[in-house]
Amino acid sequence: GSYDTIGITVTNQTTVNAIAAALRTSTAYTGISNGITWSVGTCGSGIELSETNTICQCSTTYTIRPCIGNGNWGGINRTGCGSPSQVMTVSFQ
Repeated sequence: GSYDTIGITVTNQTTVNAIAAALRTSTAYTGISNGITWSVGTCGSGIELSETNTICQCSTTYTIRPCIGNGNWGGINRTGCGSPSQVMTVSFQ
């Protein structure tokens, strides 16, 4: 992303598959990879992916809410609410 050009890599294949499935089906999930707790859940009118153990919070972390429909769409190394414009990418390989 714009505020972290290196990003975070999730290496636990079980966690990767579960995150992908949760995002695809809009279901809740929490799992750990490389000591980081990842959560997927509903926030507002859309799905959220966050590297915290909470959903729909304004903490400074890695949070993506692409369909929330307001200015609280997340952020990378910025607050999850009202962050400046930035590029964020989630990719599965």
